[in-house]
Parts: sequence; C-alpha cells; structure tokens
Amino acid sequence: MRRSMGAGVLRAAAGAVLSLYPKAWRERYGEEVADLVASRPVRLRTVADLAGGAGDAWLHHRRLPGTRPLRLPLAAVLVAGVYGLWLLWNPGVREMVSLHGVWAEAVRSGSLAGELRGTATTMFASAGAMALLSLAQLTPAVRTAGKRAPLGAAARTAGKRVVATGLAIALPIMLVLIMYASLMLGAGQPLGPLGDAITGGFFVPPLMALILPLPLIAATSSALRSAARAAGKSLTVAAISNAIAWLAVAVLVAMGLMEASPWFVTALAAGAVLSVGMAALVARTVLRRAPEDPAMLPERTQFGRAPF
Repeated sequence: MRRSMGAGVLRAAAGAVLSLYPKAWRERYGEEVADLVASRPVRLRTVADLAGGAGDAWLHHRRLPGTRPLRLPLAAVLVAGVYGLWLLWNPGVREMVSLHGVWAEAVRSGSLAGELRGTATTMFASAGAMALLSLAQLTPAVRTAGKRAPLGAAARTAGKRVVATGLAIALPIMLVLIMYASLMLGAGQPLGPLGDAITGGFFVPPLMALILPLPLIAATSSALRSAARAAGKSLTVAAISNAIAWLAVAVLVAMGLMEASPWFVTALAAGAVLSVGMAALVARTVLRRAPEDPAMLPERTQFGRAPF
C-alpha cells in the first residue's frame, strides 16, 4: 500500500516537472515523454533527471523550433527601474561623508572638478528639459487631430487618448519636477556640490518613463506618427544628455575615489547603469514605434510589451 502511494506521488511529481519545461519543448516533445514516463516505473532518479532536463531546456530554449523571443512587460521593467533608482538614492546620494570627501579630494586637482560638476548639472537639467519638450511637440498635432475632421476618426480617438493619459500623469510629473527642484535649491539637508551634480540622474529617467505613454499612444495613428517621432527624437537627446552627465560624474568621482566608501561607489555605479539604461530604453521604444518609414513599423503589440 505504501509502495503504491509512493509510486503515485513520484508519478505526480514527474508530471508536475514536465509542466515546467518551455512551451515550445512541450509542444514538440511533451506528449512523447509523458507517454514514456507513464509506461515505466517512476523512481526518485527519474524525477531528478526530468528536473535537470527542464533546467537544460530553459538554458537552450532559443534553439528549439518555434520558440518566440522572451518578452518582458515594458511597464514592469520601467517601474522596477524607478524603484531601483530610488532605493539607490540613500546610499548613492545621502552618504554625506563620501560626498564631501570625494568633492574635497577632487577640488585639490584644480578647476577641472568645478567644470565637471557644472557639466553634469547642466546636462541633467537639459535632459529633463528635452523630455518636457517632447510633450510640447505632441500638443499641436493632438489639437489638430481634435479639430480637423479630414484626419479621420482614428486620429481623433488617438488624440483623445493622449489628452486623457496626459491628464492622468500630470500630477506625478509635477511631483517629480518639484522634488528635483527642491533638492537642487537646497531644501532639507544640503547635498553639497557633488550631491547636486548627481541628483538629476535619479530624476530624469522616471520623468521620461512617465512621459513615455503619450508618444506611444500617438504613434498608433498615422496622422500623429510624425509628432510621435519628433517626441522620440527629443527623448533620444534627453537620453544622450543623461549619459554625458553620468560620464562627467564618473570622472569626478574617480578624481576623489580614495575618499569614497566601497558601498557608495557600488551604489552610484549601479544607479548610473540603471539611469542610462532606462533613459535609452524609453527613447528606443518610441523610435521603434514611430519610425520614419511606415513600412518599417514593427508588428503591433500591446502597449507595455518590448523584446529583451
């Protein structure tokens, strides 16, 4: 009795493990392997072999015929990125000992420290301004779509969706801008010259992520696609400015690296990679959804999906 119960448990475990294989593998080999398992005694080693095979199948699943590229929800990636940046904020920007120590050491090298600080601050501010400019580039096209009947019902519908989404994200955008401006003006605990130079890198990507839905909605209408493309170019300039600013910060930190704690450097490096990656992802997504040539438009998918 116990032996039959144990065999039943192992057989059920084997079936559960088979369900863990990639979908393309199960469609191609699943029925055959299930029949083979059903026709033979199932032992603990059988379950272990199947589990190892599942891991191997996932490692090499791209080689299977009919396998689709792995897709992650774009919205989830960006939300995780925003949370990641703000989690890195305290160890990256609030560690006052490292901030002041790195700056003091960098200043000893001469005027280059001040120039790098000015470059980083200016480029981060420029990136934020270019992100906001993308909104201004969409506004005339949306207004035209709402007033001119020849553009068609699809354009009017897309225009209304842009307006509704813009109203929904207006408050979060304002909050991000107010927080950024208040920190730059010294509200609360002063961050010092280096902290002020770094701050923008933690706020520009979230701002771009909030703006992203508007050009994507506009790109669904051929009448608004050129405006979405223009917005995408502005977001691209913002992403490039953001990357240049982080490069200036990296050189500045390297000048005073001996005064920085390992945790501070690690958190700042992770923040820089995350910030640059998020900004580039936003710009790339808009340009792919609103290409110059409509014939090059990628296969339409649901908003929030992007291949990685």
